[in-house]
Amino acid sequence: NNNNNNNNNSCGKRWLSSKYASVDHSVAYQASMSSSHGTQLQLALEEGKGKDDAPFDPFSQFLDQMGSTENANADGYQQHGEFEVEEEHIEEAEFEEIAATDGDEIGDDEEDDEAQHDEEILDEDEDEEGDDDDDDEEGPVYTTTGALHRPKSEKIALRAGYPAGGQFAVIHLAGRQHKVTKDDLLVVNKLKPVAHWCVGSTHTIKDDDVLLMGNQNKTLVGLPGVRGGEVDVMVEEITRDKTLIIFKKRRRKNSRRKNGFRRQVTFLRVLDVRMPKGEEVGNVGDGDVEQEVRVAA
Repeated sequence: NNNNNNNNNSCGKRWLSSKYASVDHSVAYQASMSSSHGTQLQLALEEGKGKDDAPFDPFSQFLDQMGSTENANADGYQQHGEFEVEEEHIEEAEFEEIAATDGDEIGDDEEDDEAQHDEEILDEDEDEEGDDDDDDEEGPVYTTTGALHRPKSEKIALRAGYPAGGQFAVIHLAGRQHKVTKDDLLVVNKLKPVAHWCVGSTHTIKDDDVLLMGNQNKTLVGLPGVRGGEVDVMVEEITRDKTLIIFKKRRRKNSRRKNGFRRQVTFLRVLDVRMPKGEEVGNVGDGDVEQEVRVAA
């Protein structure tokens, strides 16, 4: 009996001291990619080839032969369809400078101030446009539905069955489990307190709230959570969901009731998924499908 109790205690200590269970399937993945399954995925990647190109213009091949009407010939002639008219050389008029009076000087000063003010406004507008362009280039672009904007070639390849790659995690949040990856949008019940989960705030989900993590090479199973794994989320919006109609009727009783219900929800954007230290070696980076699709296109 004492031996059994000691064994049970040692097993319990091992269970509590364990961080997670790591399953390495990189060899099996490489073998699968080198077989017919990899060939099928390569064909799916080829489905999106050339879909981002501009539409074919049947008249583009004649543009080089026709030329432009704005270009003049070497002989000084221009083509106007029916006739060739020689340009007339017009001498430039000569202007004499006239001394300005006091009233003219005041008017000139006002015009200079206005011109300088207009130039400052134009410079500010250009700076703002430049800042907007920089912001657009830095961060990812999302659609009106909240999904990540993808080019047409990438959509076709993914729809044909090509894997998106990257890392994923299963997290426990607000009493539910969610499988998430980078740039995902989560719609969950309103998180409280609102002072903590305010719009624009960034939070890190870790330890026991990260139940499982994985990529193409490894899978980490939490015991009960993946200690060291982290998922960064940002609160984008706090709003109300679509109206849900609740209709109740009692037949032959002339009784019916129709109500509407809108639950309060919080929108969370997944910023990053990080695996524990020591498990990041050999991971497949995010955006592999984008690079391969662009190469194929």
